[in-house]
Amino acid sequence: MPGQSPLIEELPALPGHLSGDVLALAIRAASHDGVKPLSEQTVLQARRLPESDGSHDAGAHLVVRLDGELAGYGHVDLSDPDHPSVELVIDPDHRRRGVGGVLLDHVLERWPSARLWSHGDLPDARRLYASRGLSVVRELWQMTRPLAGEWSDLPEQVDLPEGMSVRAFHVGQDEEPWLAVNARAFAAHAEQGRMSMTDLRDRQDEPWFDPQGFLVIVDENDRDPDGIPRLAAFHWTKVEPDQPHVGEVYVVGVDPDYQGRGLGTAATLLGLHHLRAVGVDEATLYVDGDNAPAIATYHRLGFERSAIDVMHAAGDSRS
Repeated sequence: MPGQSPLIEELPALPGHLSGDVLALAIRAASHDGVKPLSEQTVLQARRLPESDGSHDAGAHLVVRLDGELAGYGHVDLSDPDHPSVELVIDPDHRRRGVGGVLLDHVLERWPSARLWSHGDLPDARRLYASRGLSVVRELWQMTRPLAGEWSDLPEQVDLPEGMSVRAFHVGQDEEPWLAVNARAFAAHAEQGRMSMTDLRDRQDEPWFDPQGFLVIVDENDRDPDGIPRLAAFHWTKVEPDQPHVGEVYVVGVDPDYQGRGLGTAATLLGLHHLRAVGVDEATLYVDGDNAPAIATYHRLGFERSAIDVMHAAGDSRS
């Protein structure tokens, strides 16, 4: 009957029919708000069905129903148990009915040290989090630069240190070496450094995955027993099929052993050249707002801040 309170169900994984409903809800919210409410990783986990042995990812899926209808969804990433990462989305048709507050209160009661994303830093989310005494503890900038037109100039040639060469990612060969370099390069990063083989495979199964746009820089002078050069740096680009004129600097990484040799800038430029060559007009990337050296580098490469995501937490959850 109408007027019931929101009901929350906590699940270790979403069954197939419910996964589709949740993702449809996220699409409706994105259309309404102009910003996607869920990260790529959360979308992939929402799609991932329970394993036949009953195993599942370290996380929780929160399904909210109001008057029998799906009204909201939350995902809690528990890979960092000290500071679980949370994303919430409320169906536009069910907003201003207390659904967001009930869902947020459930999260804070279950995981007091949780950190909650607000993609786009939308006013309604900001007010909701402030009403529970939460404050911003992290900013994630989106930066953008043109790759076509008057302001699209790139260096015609990208020089690599002696003994280094660039090639496309070899599916079936580069997965393990890449995961090792990625983990080393992002050892202190909250999300990227924990990428697993399952996470990588999920992305390889996505329609946007293109090994030709996954560039790896290798050291020809350091080869393994099979003669394969060591992976030193990489630039993984991303172009969504439904947005072919926008490309993403998905992730750029350099093995710490090769830091200080200009490989980060070189890898970035090589990826931008690739994106322009496949017809992309605009390049975007994401970078932490407190990463001053990276922001300075991207500014020098013509990027400017175009959007922002923020993470909220209680006062004792900043460390």
